[in-house]
Amino acid sequence: MKNGIYKLIFNTNVNTNGNLDGVIVINDGAINGGGHASYYQGIINENKALIKSTPYSENDVTSFNGSEPLDLELTIQNHGDHYLFRGHIKDDPSNTIFGKLDYLNHVVKKD
Repeated sequence: MKNGIYKLIFNTNVNTNGNLDGVIVINDGAINGGGHASYYQGIINENKALIKSTPYSENDVTSFNGSEPLDLELTIQNHGDHYLFRGHIKDDPSNTIFGKLDYLNHVVKKD
């Protein structure tokens, strides 16, 4: 996946609040980012990603309506000007997640 800053739009099969969003940075296979209730960290290997979603706000619930960190397993598809992903909570394929990543800009590197 191309290094860069991405707008994240996603939803889950248990979320009743509409689409969720955030920003992530992809840099040499590492994922870092967050939204209004959780931050995300993980690794991409080809078209597969393993991501930990960790809530940081005591007043909000995660996209899976909980308050505990979650490990997510995702498959990512390149669609030219954007990426689509789908997956589930690790070891629980009944709780699914799906969404889109739109490239915004390159990652700034220190000289």
